[in-house]
Amino acid sequence: MISKILFGTTPEGKKVFNYALTDEKGQSVVISEYACAIIEMNVFDKDGKLRDVALGYDTLEEYLNDTRNFGATVGRYANRIKDGKFILNGVTYHLPRNNGNNTLHGGFHGFGKKIYSSEISGDSVIFKLHSPDLDEGFPGNFDLTIKTTFTDGALRFDYEYVCDHDTPANITNHNYFNLNGHGKGSILNHSMKINAEKYCKADDGILALAPTVSVEGTSFDFRTERKIIDRILEYSPEIIRARGGFDHCFEIKDSKRPAAVAVGDVSSIRLEVSSDMPALQFYTGNSIGHTRGKGGAFYNDHDGFALECQQFPNAVNEPTFPSAIAKAGQPVSCFIEYKLSV
Repeated sequence: MISKILFGTTPEGKKVFNYALTDEKGQSVVISEYACAIIEMNVFDKDGKLRDVALGYDTLEEYLNDTRNFGATVGRYANRIKDGKFILNGVTYHLPRNNGNNTLHGGFHGFGKKIYSSEISGDSVIFKLHSPDLDEGFPGNFDLTIKTTFTDGALRFDYEYVCDHDTPANITNHNYFNLNGHGKGSILNHSMKINAEKYCKADDGILALAPTVSVEGTSFDFRTERKIIDRILEYSPEIIRARGGFDHCFEIKDSKRPAAVAVGDVSSIRLEVSSDMPALQFYTGNSIGHTRGKGGAFYNDHDGFALECQQFPNAVNEPTFPSAIAKAGQPVSCFIEYKLSV
């Protein structure tokens, strides 16, 4: 079942709607036209109680002022681009530097700050966005379509995009999960498994560095299930540099199994993240700060985590990473699925 709800009105007078998608068990997700963002994820815990496991806000105004990308679709290029520039087909393009010296998540007004058009199609909601030529400095007219479905606890985003000019493209979802429920404190006692043999070291600006290196013998080895806190307390210099947590990219080789699996320590809610994209950014909410969220809850550092399936960061400047260039006139498709269960 899908229902459409008015979320709010922008200062310019644009009405913004949310969609509530309910599965056969009575679990639901709420997705907004603003940022194609996850607003709620209400799923059953081990005791049969519904818990909202997505961090977020109550009002459109709060999302308009958000700097943390709660639940948002981010692009045109998710993650970081070094020095806010790249050379493509012999032309140098300059982007807004909104993360130190780098460009993060497409700039100041990336896809996480846009209002999408929408329509219900069968058991899905279709969101669409047009990004014009040189939007935030990126070349070409870019059209993104996101098919959103929610069935048996699985929220799936099917992305398709096409541009009329070669352009870097990297689309992901930036939901912050707390599998014990939003506003229920730290996620550091959640268990985590990441099916990755290699990861990217990061520089002082948390920019992923090439080439990928083995996780063997490091704090980044999540090939077997571990509590997040156990790895953080190893006090790796890389973890200290990232404000006392993870904000690192892992190489995902096998799309036939989940890229990552997390389990809430109190709720026993299990999250499986699957995708056909080659990389996964694991972020433990190191810079959430003290933020007022939904229902009067306050979120602090490490009160949510993100598992962002994506292309490699800065791939447009790093030839050893798989190409993330969308070729003119050639549609690209990819998906992310969040499967929640107990």
